[in-house]
Amino acid sequence: MQRAGEYEVESILSVAAGTIEIRRYHWPDPLDEVYCDPKPILGLSLSQVPDNSRASLGSRTTAEFSPIGKLVFRPPNLPLRCVNSGGVQRLLMCSFQPTGSVEVDDDLHETLACAPPQLNLRSEPIAAGLRRVAAEARAPGFGSLAVVEAMLTCVLVDLARTCGGLDARPARVKGGLAPWQIRRIKDALREIDGGAPSVASLAQLVGVTPRHLLRSFRRSTGSTVVRYIAGAQFARACELLTTTDLSLKQVARKCGFATASGFAAAFRREAAASPGEYRTQSLQKPRQPTRRD
Repeated sequence: MQRAGEYEVESILSVAAGTIEIRRYHWPDPLDEVYCDPKPILGLSLSQVPDNSRASLGSRTTAEFSPIGKLVFRPPNLPLRCVNSGGVQRLLMCSFQPTGSVEVDDDLHETLACAPPQLNLRSEPIAAGLRRVAAEARAPGFGSLAVVEAMLTCVLVDLARTCGGLDARPARVKGGLAPWQIRRIKDALREIDGGAPSVASLAQLVGVTPRHLLRSFRRSTGSTVVRYIAGAQFARACELLTTTDLSLKQVARKCGFATASGFAAAFRREAAASPGEYRTQSLQKPRQPTRRD
C-alpha cells in the first residue's frame, strides 16, 4: 500500500534565510512518494532513519535507488521518489528563501539552485549547526532568532561549499564597522518592544550583508552580534521587571516570547532565578542585570 503518511509540526521558526520546522512523520504503511519543492530543502533526521529508506531522481519506476542518510539536501524543482518500510521519524526541515531576497546572499542560493541532490550528506559542521537550530526551536531563549540566523548563515555557506563547489576560502574582511553603523545598531537595540531585531534587519539597517555583519561586528566591538542581541534582549527584560508593574505575560510579549512559561524558562537559564524572584530581589536591593555565562 502506498501512502505519503502524515506529519505534525512540533516547532517552527522563520528567519530571513528561510523557515525551520521540526516535523514528526508517521508512516503506517510502506512509503512510496515523489517530493518536489520550489525551494532548496535541507533535512536532518533527529531520530532513527526508517528501514529501507531510499530515493531516486524523478518518478520513473525503473530509476536506480540510493540509500537515504540522516542528512539530506534537495535542490529546488527536482523530483525525488522516496521509499521506506514505514514507521515514525522526526525531521528538522529547512526551506531556504529563493534567490532575490534582499536579506540574504544571492550567490549562495544561486550555487545551491544548481547543486546536485545529496541523499547521504556527510558533514559534521552542517549537522552540528542544525542540531543547535533544533535545540533553539524546541526551547527558545534570549537571542534565539539571532542564533538561528547565524547558524543558518554558516550552514548555507558550508552547504554551498560541500554541494556546489563554492570557493572554500573565507571572504576577507578588511575592517570592522564604521562608528555610525555601530551607533545605529545600538540605537535599534536600546528599547526592544515585541522582540529583538534580526541579524538580517540590522545588516540591512547599516547597508551590509548578514555574513559581513557577523564577521565585522566582533572585530569592531569584541562581542559577536548574536551575543550582543541576546544581551540587549535580556537587559530589556530585566528593565521591564524592575521598573514597571507589567505582568509576566506582558513582559514576555514585549521581549518577543510567545508564552510566559517559555520566557520564564529562558530567563532562569540566563539569570539562575525566575523572573518573579528577580523582581522581588530587585525591590529589596538594586542590582544590575547580569547574564549567567
